[in-house]
Amino acid sequence: MNLVEKRQKNTNLKRHKIIIKKLKKQVRGITLIALVVTIIVLLILAGVALSLTVGDNGLFRRAEQATNTWRNAETNEQLAMEEVSDWMDGYLNGDGEDNALKEITGNETENTITQDKLGNPITIPAGFKVVNPEDDVTKGIIIEDVSAPGKTSDTKGSQFVWIPVGDVYTSADHTEENKVTITLGRYSFASDGTPSHYSDSSYREDTAESHNSKYGNAIAKDINDFIEKANSSGGYYIGRYEAGDATATSSERTGSSSDTNPLVSKSGVYPYNYITQTQASNLCQSMYTSSNFESDLINSYAWTTAIVFIQEFSGDTNYSMQAGRNTARTEQKCGESILDSSYVDEGDIAQDVRCNIYDMAGNVREWSTETLLMAALPCTARGGNWLNTRDCPSSRFNDTTTGNSNEFSARPILYL
Repeated sequence: MNLVEKRQKNTNLKRHKIIIKKLKKQVRGITLIALVVTIIVLLILAGVALSLTVGDNGLFRRAEQATNTWRNAETNEQLAMEEVSDWMDGYLNGDGEDNALKEITGNETENTITQDKLGNPITIPAGFKVVNPEDDVTKGIIIEDVSAPGKTSDTKGSQFVWIPVGDVYTSADHTEENKVTITLGRYSFASDGTPSHYSDSSYREDTAESHNSKYGNAIAKDINDFIEKANSSGGYYIGRYEAGDATATSSERTGSSSDTNPLVSKSGVYPYNYITQTQASNLCQSMYTSSNFESDLINSYAWTTAIVFIQEFSGDTNYSMQAGRNTARTEQKCGESILDSSYVDEGDIAQDVRCNIYDMAGNVREWSTETLLMAALPCTARGGNWLNTRDCPSSRFNDTTTGNSNEFSARPILYL
């Protein structure tokens, strides 16, 4: 090794020593205190992580609880779906156990808002039970007086039929195809039974303000109140039968018969005839004095809307023009009148009943609150009767305020 190389080697060694000395100065050793603090922090973090992972509220426990909750929800959902399926099958088959109408006993102290098995709304007056809860409103839901407050015991057993107002569904599947809309109104009927809104100004339903008191005939208790309540409650009730005398024992009342006997709506009783229009109004209005509903003599809205309902759901699309009489041309008991045999199919029992409503085409004419704007003959009776085979449900007959005979009776309504 020459002299130059030796010098270069020594120089490199000196440089390396200088670098090592500098590096030693930069290195700091960790203190004991710092080490202890570091260990404590690590232990705390480990404890927290362990608690979050395996404690009662830890991740594993919460995951287990979430799994159990999900499994329970899945089971409950399956049970609920099975119950809904059974419920729908029952209603579609007409034998659903959840038919709310079955629960109405007549012991209720307030009106019951419920629905039929197809989901159509209906309100049951306090003190009435449902006679045919297995049916739907298109068949004619019948209610019967059990213990309605504000009545006398003589009206017990009186029956009424619900006339729906608004949308009526013929299936539990509430689609447009299964919907029929019944609009409350005053109707006239064409020869084929087609209804249209009545426009003859000579007949009208008067209010207390519009009525000419000189006419002397009775008007509705409050026709605007009836319209409002029938629309808001989705319907009203019409007497299932023409008015009957609860105490009559003879086949015919006479002109001297009492006009204060209890009025009922029952089958098998004698019609409450030989009453004037004003007497019929008083009897129907006083039939019930409940605070839960109103009773009144039938008005032209209630009469003609009931005909529209019958024609929609009974299959008799021309019932408005159905002439009727009794086969022996004599007056019969309520619910027993017979239609003219020429208007019924062979083999038909020919009873005048549609949608569980009797006698609108036959037996006796029925006073209404409709006013004819003729001072001499302001009182209007509706329907067919046993004396005139030309009369039918859409017919009108007018008389004086003193007119009464065995041809005239009445029909009460209820509204809520």
